[in-house]
Amino acid sequence: MKENTFFLQSVRLKLKWFWLILFVLIPFISLPFLFRTLETAALIENHDICSSITFFYDADRTIKTYNNSPTGIRYVFMPSFADMSGIGVKTSVDKVVFSAGTKQTTITRNITSVCSFDTDVEYHVSFYDTFDRKIAEDTIVFLKSDKLPTLYITSETGTMENLNADKTYSEGGTYELLDSVGNVLYADTLPSISARGNQTFLYEKKSYQIDTHTPVNLLNMGESDTWILLSNVYDPSYIRNKLTYDMALHADMEGSPKSEYVDVYFNGEYGGMYLICEKVEFAPNRLPYEDLEAKNLAVNNGNLSKMHSYISENPSQKALLLPNNPFDITGGYLIEHDYGYKFDEIVSGFTTNMGEQFALKNPKHASKEEIQYISRLMQEIEDAIISPDGINPYTGKHFTEYIDMNSWADKYLVEEICRNNGGGTTSSYFYKPSDSVSKKVFGGPVWDYDKAYGNYHGYNKNTRDLAFLTLHEFYGNWFYYLYQHEPFLNKVKENYAEKFSSYLEQMSTQKIDECTSYIEASAKLDNARFSHVYQEFGDEVQNYRALTEDIRKFILERKEFLDQVWIEDKPLCFLHFRYEGENGNRTVGIIPGESLQDFPTIYVEGKELDHWEIEGMGIPFTLDTPVTEEMTLIPIWKENE
Repeated sequence: MKENTFFLQSVRLKLKWFWLILFVLIPFISLPFLFRTLETAALIENHDICSSITFFYDADRTIKTYNNSPTGIRYVFMPSFADMSGIGVKTSVDKVVFSAGTKQTTITRNITSVCSFDTDVEYHVSFYDTFDRKIAEDTIVFLKSDKLPTLYITSETGTMENLNADKTYSEGGTYELLDSVGNVLYADTLPSISARGNQTFLYEKKSYQIDTHTPVNLLNMGESDTWILLSNVYDPSYIRNKLTYDMALHADMEGSPKSEYVDVYFNGEYGGMYLICEKVEFAPNRLPYEDLEAKNLAVNNGNLSKMHSYISENPSQKALLLPNNPFDITGGYLIEHDYGYKFDEIVSGFTTNMGEQFALKNPKHASKEEIQYISRLMQEIEDAIISPDGINPYTGKHFTEYIDMNSWADKYLVEEICRNNGGGTTSSYFYKPSDSVSKKVFGGPVWDYDKAYGNYHGYNKNTRDLAFLTLHEFYGNWFYYLYQHEPFLNKVKENYAEKFSSYLEQMSTQKIDECTSYIEASAKLDNARFSHVYQEFGDEVQNYRALTEDIRKFILERKEFLDQVWIEDKPLCFLHFRYEGENGNRTVGIIPGESLQDFPTIYVEGKELDHWEIEGMGIPFTLDTPVTEEMTLIPIWKENE
């Protein structure tokens, strides 16, 4: 009887263990498989199965695939120093097979395998479950940079989401700069990362500013603690800014930014090819003049942003009511020509009697006295240059007493040569050192040329006329008036012959080829990543070489025309476009007997242009009409139906 009882107890105990194993241990063991299956199913449903794969290069650097939704192809973007024969691969799926031709590579779950991959080859990728059933497939292409250095930026939050949402927001982080073979050139923390730009900020590929703790000499551009990452989002040829900055450096234009191309990775993800360059600012290796913003901070105990604003009538002057001013408020001033909503957002700036709007970049927080000083000086310049004899009727000073002729001529030449759409209104700089250095205002530095060299609609593409910086739909007429004064025109001709004419030949035959061959591999990566962004504003970016050839053609045609005007001294006829609107006055200069290549695009709310007409004659003006004398054109609007 005891033996039977013992036996029953033993059976019951075994049954308990059996049920324990059945209901507890087996589900416990099965849960990871279940979760993995559900996770894989979600990836398949979201067409994101390739994110289950992680690639390793340069020891511990990781990267995932990027899904180019327009083509349906997954890309892996590798820097120039990556060894494609030793790429680590790990997956959370049970098995993944890469196939390309006769080559096949298999990896299994949670085991890092070292594999060799070819670039520019489509890999057919198959995904399998535990039972070796194919559950999904996709296509992956490896693209690798070639000659460019690589910049890794890691934000402290590990994401660019907040930075990309608000350009006034900033956060810290770290950076590493490596050369093309993988040597670390610089690595440190970043006190500040912030997005920047105006219209370009609206696009997915954004520009950024990074601030380092101490000045560093990045890529031999000179020491600084502030650097700009230009996205070139309006320019899928990628070379317009670089060509122009280098042209300005060749002409010894003070403060011209040095620049270099880099491949950028944000938080481990490929962010595109950027142009890293110096910022337009007062600094030892930039514009080496007095920093009036720093002086304002010093005499007001660092408390500027909370001061009450000073706004004069209209408002023609905007500044702050600072308790204290530096002893010398004559400089330095860094002034940016601006307009519209951008002018409305600034802290300090002024508007001239002609309606030209200027923002103060330094001092950003100007005092009432400082804004009155610099706005009065710029108004005196305007009054002088619009006067027929070049003499300010109120002060008796000639315009040459106010401006540095050499720098203003160079500034005009750069903008006119490349026919920069915004040259007369935005990202257009002037600077004024303190009187102890010079009492004159200087033109420059150069900045922002992604809409130049024919990269904009309408008569921006014209190569055979002068536009006098009036391409934009707002203001920008100062240089038209300056051009009427013989001293300025002579300086333009002199500087063009000495600094620019032969260099344009070098740009078209050598510089473009050097630039495009250097960045060609990285341009392919950037285009694969951002082609959908470039196509948002109508650019066909598949043929990268064709885009650069368009620029070469523009430069050659432009040089031929400018040589005729400024070296051969061919005369010009002025053609004025006048219409109601914010500006309503654009002027071009054409060699007599030639015709206009294209009309400016004008916008007047509620009206649609029918044609242009010669003022006072009632005769339509077309692109076939030869220009033989100075004339004014007025728009004839379509009648509302």
